[in-house]
Amino acid sequence: MFKQAKFHVIFCLMLCVGSASLYAATSGNKKVEITAKDIEVKKDYIYAKGEVLVTYDGSVIKANRASYNKSKKLLILDGNVEMIGYNGTKEHSNHMEIFTQENKVTFDELFLVSENDVWLFSDDVEKNEGNYTVHNSFLSSCDVGDPLWKMFFKRSEYDTEASYMKVYDAKVYLWDVPVFYSPYLAFATNNKRSSGLLFPWFGYSNREGFLYEQPIFWAISPSMDLEVNPQIRTNRSVGVYSTFRFVDSPYSKGEVRLGYFKDKASYVEEENLPDDKHYGFEVNYKSSKLFSDHYASGFKDGIYVNVTYLNDIDYLNLQKNNLTHFGETPLQESRVNYYTYNEDYYVGLNAKYFIDTRVGVNNDETLQIMPSTQGHKFLKHFMIDNFTYSADFKLNNFDRKEGATMRQAEVRIPLEFTMAFMDDFLNLSLGEEFYYSKFFFGNGDFVHDDFQYYSNIHRVKLFSDLTKKYEGFVHVMQPALRYIKPGDERSSPTEFSQLNEEQQALFAIGLPEEEYALSLGQYFYDENMKLKFYQRFSQKYYVNRENELADMTNEMQYNWDTWSFYSNVIYAHEFKKIRESSNRVTLTQKDYYISLGHTYKEVLPDLPSALPGNDVIFAFRYTYNTEVNFNGGFTYNIDEASSRQWYFGGGYHVDCWSVTSSIRQNITPRPTGFTTDNIFNVQFNFIPFATLGTGK
Repeated sequence: MFKQAKFHVIFCLMLCVGSASLYAATSGNKKVEITAKDIEVKKDYIYAKGEVLVTYDGSVIKANRASYNKSKKLLILDGNVEMIGYNGTKEHSNHMEIFTQENKVTFDELFLVSENDVWLFSDDVEKNEGNYTVHNSFLSSCDVGDPLWKMFFKRSEYDTEASYMKVYDAKVYLWDVPVFYSPYLAFATNNKRSSGLLFPWFGYSNREGFLYEQPIFWAISPSMDLEVNPQIRTNRSVGVYSTFRFVDSPYSKGEVRLGYFKDKASYVEEENLPDDKHYGFEVNYKSSKLFSDHYASGFKDGIYVNVTYLNDIDYLNLQKNNLTHFGETPLQESRVNYYTYNEDYYVGLNAKYFIDTRVGVNNDETLQIMPSTQGHKFLKHFMIDNFTYSADFKLNNFDRKEGATMRQAEVRIPLEFTMAFMDDFLNLSLGEEFYYSKFFFGNGDFVHDDFQYYSNIHRVKLFSDLTKKYEGFVHVMQPALRYIKPGDERSSPTEFSQLNEEQQALFAIGLPEEEYALSLGQYFYDENMKLKFYQRFSQKYYVNRENELADMTNEMQYNWDTWSFYSNVIYAHEFKKIRESSNRVTLTQKDYYISLGHTYKEVLPDLPSALPGNDVIFAFRYTYNTEVNFNGGFTYNIDEASSRQWYFGGGYHVDCWSVTSSIRQNITPRPTGFTTDNIFNVQFNFIPFATLGTGK
């Protein structure tokens, strides 16, 4: 049956009949037209045979034979019946009966193909007003002769107009192996958003037991939806997350998530957790045009919101897919930024809120920036073209319930005069930067409730930007020598060192050291201006230090055909040792990618709190063909002779289904520190409408 089934989208059906007869009738407000080589009329019956073509209710039907009972309004088609609906569905059957008055259809052995190539076979089908009721059937989107996956079910209801199917007692098979069962499923047979149950997520964790999450999706409107994700973790208990997504204008969109999970007492005791509840909410919103239409003078504006409130870090760990945030760290950060600007000015209103999960929900001593205002005057010429200036202004409010607080106003104005010599081969820049800041302290008993500070800095810079074209390549060189000399500084009503320790902990001031800084950047491009090699070198010399030379840095990369060689070295002259280095070799081809690198960090006496490192890092990706791909990698610590992190995975993809799987070792932040977990996951994607996955 399946190997013989063929469908053709025939636009010339009316022209391909040859010598034919035509009969037309009306049933209600629907017109029935029958075209065939031979049509015979007998009282209430019309008989047609030989390349029969019927048009009815927006559908075109092709068959070997047809009959129409005018009194019963019954149209019967037999022999290789093919029906193409107005909404793109295709139906194939050996026998079809259409009750035109009731718009009801029955089939013998129906084979139905949707507009998105999802097909269904059943020998017990009824169709009424575009809605199918199907019994003991199966469907798939794979090759009809040998489907790689298929779904069997006892009963189904399919709405062709909405391209939406409800399935009862569904069993999903991969080849002939059952992989999933559900008493009820509902899904769209096209790629349009629609409400219903999404395929569940399964997993296993040695700490949390078996995991099950059942997403429930509600397509509220074309511009908003809601996804609710209840979950069960057998060793931990149950919880639920919900995510509301919306698009409120052509320039803006957002997401809001709420979540709650409560642990069993046995799990809390076993893991030594500080709390048995994990809850929070998140808001992500951005708009590139908020009030711009109401502003004059060409001002544009926008807003960015990234807010996270939680009681501990496990609120994030318990999510299958995280929203965008500032990392799974013990100190969680939230930001709200509004900005407006034109060609001359930029103004921003910013707020930052921090939650220190190490101290629990009591966040009274954590310092917040609520809010901060900044203004910037873009670089402009003053009186003559060679003389430029810009300006920065800030108002900061550092607040908290317990501990010293501070409000700050600061102004920074850099001036610069530039001259060119030797036909623009050499440039000289003379600069002066003025800085003023005023501080007001609160929430404490201080000798001085306010403090002000003024300073200025002198800058001199010799630089050049040279470009020369050679045969086969272009060389760009950018050498520079910069000199910084501290100017004067004044403070009142006292010196910074005389302030209270709480006050000193809130801010830092001071002039930079007198220094010379030498830098060199050079770039080589081929004839097509593709970068082949670059180098960035820098070295500072401090006039008043015992060890005058600061760390030297040298970064280079050479691109040769599909190879890339990268190196970045930081050398500490004071200790005559390499402080940090990073080296990497990469090969990138169409079918594969390989990267092998080494990073090294040594803890030197001037930075005793730095973290050491001596790691080999390997990563690869290989595409075997259009269907099979692999990827993997590891980070291996040479000093400890152990692997810090590793992963290996792959995928298989064909037109109707795909599978991806991986096994990895993850380091996860927890309320009591970090844990190392070995995780396996696998995810099946039944194209075009369903995903079934496992993992942690």
